[in-house]
Amino acid sequence: MRDELRRRPQYAAAARRLAANMLRDADEDAALGDMLRDAGRTVAALSAIYLDASGGLTLSRLKTFIAGFGLVSPGRARALLSLMLHLGYVRRHPGSRPARYGLTPQFLASYARHEASLLDAAAIVEPAVRRVQRGLAEPAVLRRLVVEQGDAFVAGSGQTRAFDGWYRIFMHRLAGIQVLHGLVAAADSFPPLGAIPFTSADMARRFQVSRVHVSRMIHDAAAGGFLVREAGGVRFTAAGREALDWLYASRLCIHLACAARTLQAHPEAGGQEAAALALSV
Repeated sequence: MRDELRRRPQYAAAARRLAANMLRDADEDAALGDMLRDAGRTVAALSAIYLDASGGLTLSRLKTFIAGFGLVSPGRARALLSLMLHLGYVRRHPGSRPARYGLTPQFLASYARHEASLLDAAAIVEPAVRRVQRGLAEPAVLRRLVVEQGDAFVAGSGQTRAFDGWYRIFMHRLAGIQVLHGLVAAADSFPPLGAIPFTSADMARRFQVSRVHVSRMIHDAAAGGFLVREAGGVRFTAAGREALDWLYASRLCIHLACAARTLQAHPEAGGQEAAALALSV
């Protein structure tokens, strides 16, 4: 499916739109931005709405589910749940034993906007995705889409192992994924070929981390062979472009496939157009 996607002339624009949309979402919604700052937080947000839609959110179920992603230690589940409580995204059901949690309207609204941004990027490749995007106002459509995505991410978790070094440098560090989105959005092609303007100070200021933190990230990426520093910027190596290509293509494939399955399950959202999502879904 990734190979087919890469042959689409719209692929590069969709990847860059995905990066730009994720940055915009974080800028416009501070709480959502906090949940998009590394792989663990992103997984926790998806897990929370997935579990709420498929049996209920508890600490035990959260630990089990995030373990399936292969990206986050189950031991981090309690801290991630505490973060969502702090942000007002979840609340405990009074008197529940063991503790059960529900999603707040704030979280549901934020996550629906986030899903709309993801689908907006995928729709550049296949416009039929707009039918799901418009259907997100219906809770059943949002729940079905999220459950499909959760299952798809878990099913494909083993594929990330080939990029463990990349994930350790960017995806697991605070604001690392946002730094990547910032570089992709600033580039004039995808995967980026030329030098990209960059300073650690600018990135640190934008994503509210220390300059030292960003400098270490870039240093480790250079040491890992993923990029090189140049005067006033950075340039991705062949290995870095391959990792970026794999990451963005994988994300777009998942959103296309899950949109197709959601359309098939919800004719009221435009199910007759599901066949138009023709990327071997």
